[in-house]
Amino acid sequence: IFFVLIPIFSATGVVENHNLNRLGRFLCFAIAAVGIDLAWGYTGILSLCQALFFCIGGYACAMFLALPEGGGDVRPEYGNMPQFLFFASPDSDALPWFWEPFSSPIFALAVAILLPALVASTVAFFIFRSRVKGVYFSIITQAVAWGAFLALCRNEMLLGGTNGLTNFSKALNQEHGWILGLYVLTCFVLLGIYLLARWITRSRLGRVLVAVRDNESRLLFSGYRPDLFKVFAFAAAAVFAAIGGMLYAPQNAIITPNIMRVEDSIMMVIWVALGGRGRLWGAILGALIVLYSQSILTSSLPTLWPFVQGGMFLAVVLFMPDGLVAFWDRVEQAVINRAGWTKAVIAGAPLFALVLFIFFEGLGLMPQFLTTVVAGLQLSYWLLLAVLATCVAINWGATFLSKMRAAAQSEKADESMLATEGAKA
Repeated sequence: IFFVLIPIFSATGVVENHNLNRLGRFLCFAIAAVGIDLAWGYTGILSLCQALFFCIGGYACAMFLALPEGGGDVRPEYGNMPQFLFFASPDSDALPWFWEPFSSPIFALAVAILLPALVASTVAFFIFRSRVKGVYFSIITQAVAWGAFLALCRNEMLLGGTNGLTNFSKALNQEHGWILGLYVLTCFVLLGIYLLARWITRSRLGRVLVAVRDNESRLLFSGYRPDLFKVFAFAAAAVFAAIGGMLYAPQNAIITPNIMRVEDSIMMVIWVALGGRGRLWGAILGALIVLYSQSILTSSLPTLWPFVQGGMFLAVVLFMPDGLVAFWDRVEQAVINRAGWTKAVIAGAPLFALVLFIFFEGLGLMPQFLTTVVAGLQLSYWLLLAVLATCVAINWGATFLSKMRAAAQSEKADESMLATEGAKA
């Protein structure tokens, strides 16, 4: 419902174009997060190179958009080619051989999907065939991402070096029709990716993937090839990330190697951990909350953001190992147990408050009176902190009372048992 209402708000002018464009870009990262959850949450493969595959898809799309056939901003004095290619070889008026096929959108689309699948499958096959797993696999993927980052930063690659690829058609992120169209396309793709991943996890294949995560040795003794299933999960996650990158490039109007840094891959894993691994919609939720929190706080409270970021991640590790989806699980449990709507709302209040705050603040819909600055912070921030603190206090109080009651009942049971034994004696 939330994503369906956004185009309506945009058409009526309630949501401005730059907010709609930002949401579309964040949904591209959410697509990559679904792939990470499929590989890590369901199969137990902790990959630290998903940003690499995200960039491969982005670069494949950007190469088409940078050319005249894709609406690129090229000039006759530069040979009708991207400017950095002209300056790299001013004596030549022809594109490099590997650039020429990207004048076709079909070829660019095929490369954006097939190349990440091929790279991921090849790397994963040889790694898993050698029975490398756990933290060692993560370190190898981290090294692969770092090596690819260093390679793309070199101007000799003819991919823009550290500046990346840009000068696409300005209409892509400036005209309302294109912004809305790309947002709607991203929403449909995200929905399709989510339904596909959900179908995989609920099928027989998904049960095998969970078995790989939980007890790989037993699965091996049962006659299965766990390495091949892990290759599939890793390749599927790579393709999902590449599709997200392919949609990200036109909405961001630039793609650079800085998006494929190791830090970005680690951050993508943290999104899934915050939202809740093993729950596909939790990965989407975690990605949107972290990205919006970063976007909002780095503009209004830049010095505070690193502490908020660290606090969120520590809270997940120490207090919420199941992620934010645990709050929704409490709501469902309260409804099932018929505990009343009050307890259900209180159980899910932190999640509801966080989502509503991100919704109103991120889309520029925050009421004017809540933007008043009080003691250095907007009133909306104080209200969010008050709700979160109250909910935490209520939940901790309820947990403490339940433990006290359990201890009292145990003490009464012990006294009753002693009295019974004394009577028998």
